[in-house]
Amino acid sequence: MTQATEIRGPDVDAIHPRNGAKFSPNLHKWVKAQTRQDQLQVLRDSDGRLWIGHVDDHCGDGPWLHGCRLIGVLCNGLKEPRMAYHFKGHLNSPEVIHDFWVQYERDGRCATDRQHSTLFVGDETRWQRIGDTRQCTWCGNASQTLRRWTETVHRERWE
Repeated sequence: MTQATEIRGPDVDAIHPRNGAKFSPNLHKWVKAQTRQDQLQVLRDSDGRLWIGHVDDHCGDGPWLHGCRLIGVLCNGLKEPRMAYHFKGHLNSPEVIHDFWVQYERDGRCATDRQHSTLFVGDETRWQRIGDTRQCTWCGNASQTLRRWTETVHRERWE
C-alpha cells in the first residue's frame, strides 16, 4: 500500500471547468465537496474499472476504499453514492494510479479514456474535424479516421 507521502491529490483550481471543456464539472464539484482533498486517490481494479476516494489502510482486515466508481462521478457528480469497498472482497486487486492527477490536469477527461471511445457531456468540444479525420483537442494525443463501407443485406421471410 502507498505511504501518505506518496499521495498527491488534485489541484482543485487547476481542474476547474473554466480552464477548459476537457475538465468535468461533475468531478470538480465532487472533489470540492470531499474532505481531505489532498488524499484523494484513483485506483484501477483488475477489470480495468477506475475508482476514486480515500484509502483506509489502518483496518486489521486489510485496506478499504471509501469512495465510488470514477465513471459514476463523471456522470452523476454529487449524486453518485459513496461506499466502503474492501480491497479483497469488492475491488479485485486494485492498483493506485500514482500520477492520475498529473495526467488529469494535463489531459482532462482523456485521462479516464485513453482509447477515446467514451462519449462525454461536452464531447462536441473534444474533436476538431478536418475532412475524414479528427484530432482530440482535449489531450492532443489521439486522432481518428472516419471509415465508410457498404454492406449488402440479403433477406428472406416466409409469409
